[in-house]
Amino acid sequence: MELLGRVWSPADGGKETTTAKERSSPGRQAAATPSWDELGFELYRRREGEFLVRERAAVEVQIPAFPGWVWGLVGKDEALEGVDMGQMCFLDLETTGLNLGAGGFAFTIGAGYVRDDEPVVRQYFLRDHRDERAALSDLAELLEQFIGLVSYNGKSFDWPLLCDRFNFHRLGFPSLQEVHLDLLHAARRVWKGVLPGFSLDEVERYIVQVERGEDIPGYLIPAAYNDFLRTGSTDAICSILEHNQQDIVSLMLLGPRLAQVFLDVEYCELREEIYNAADVLARSGDIPRAIEYLEFLLQEGVAHHRVLCRLAGLYKKSGDWERAVELWQATTHSAVTIEPWVELAKYFEHQGKDFTRARFCTLKAIENSRRFSRYSSRAGDMGELQKRLQRLERKLGQQP
Repeated sequence: MELLGRVWSPADGGKETTTAKERSSPGRQAAATPSWDELGFELYRRREGEFLVRERAAVEVQIPAFPGWVWGLVGKDEALEGVDMGQMCFLDLETTGLNLGAGGFAFTIGAGYVRDDEPVVRQYFLRDHRDERAALSDLAELLEQFIGLVSYNGKSFDWPLLCDRFNFHRLGFPSLQEVHLDLLHAARRVWKGVLPGFSLDEVERYIVQVERGEDIPGYLIPAAYNDFLRTGSTDAICSILEHNQQDIVSLMLLGPRLAQVFLDVEYCELREEIYNAADVLARSGDIPRAIEYLEFLLQEGVAHHRVLCRLAGLYKKSGDWERAVELWQATTHSAVTIEPWVELAKYFEHQGKDFTRARFCTLKAIENSRRFSRYSSRAGDMGELQKRLQRLERKLGQQP
């Protein structure tokens, strides 16, 4: 498929680039001045100061040209409808800790994007606090080129942290939070009941089949950075950078994988994600496509009572009572809930005007409510059923 293109080139901003060997930084000890050339970094100089940057091609990534409406479903957000992924920035931070108080900051900032039709990962590395203002100033110029962000838990952590640091340095920055696709929330909606957990490494391992190999655990990264500050050794820095690089690459792989779930049921690889996608579609108001997804499950032999009841409810919403009744009746043979009996009682009372059958279904619902009380949807079920039964018996008594 065609790749989405986005061109970005560093703005002048009064800065120049040199190699790390040409760097002269008064006030820093020689022992804390490692050679960064081997790690692929260049030293950037701006009016605000110095910082390190490296860029690498994300050769394992392709971002197909999906229709814009699909991103609104992935993010469950109308602001994302019509978004072009080539105009989004994939963001991930490595920080000095999760509980960031005074003095805490992001020492590695990873930004993934498409440039000249090729996915690229740009990484800012801060050797200490003195690099922060200059790096953030350059990052702000980069972000100005995009219409929104893609992150993993970035709405709750990464972006608020960056906003705090921008404000601390009194820097202007683009307002991107209104177009922000947080893939953590999307992953929870699509793969609930599938994954043991929703950390990024679990999602990438089970869903996009990424194996990191010897990767530094996230909880060790702050300590590794503190060790660098103390000793100047870059031994662990390479691992941190590779960890951050893979986080960005995983985001760029995960976005299209989520989009495929809503693009066509044939793209879905897991049965549970088909059910979850149907739920998202139904809640968005797309009842026909939600029905299509659940009917596909039935064709695949997944006739679980949960699928049958959900599908019957969707047919009820669409006005197809015949199909809804057929599914509710099929569900009564195995269901441990009272839902199908209650729905059949409602149908026969209000639509079919068959009070005898409605009374029978109500009695079966009462029986099941007693047998399977722990599956009842709410505490007031029995009281409502008794009221329905009394009403139906009055109607039956009034019939000739």
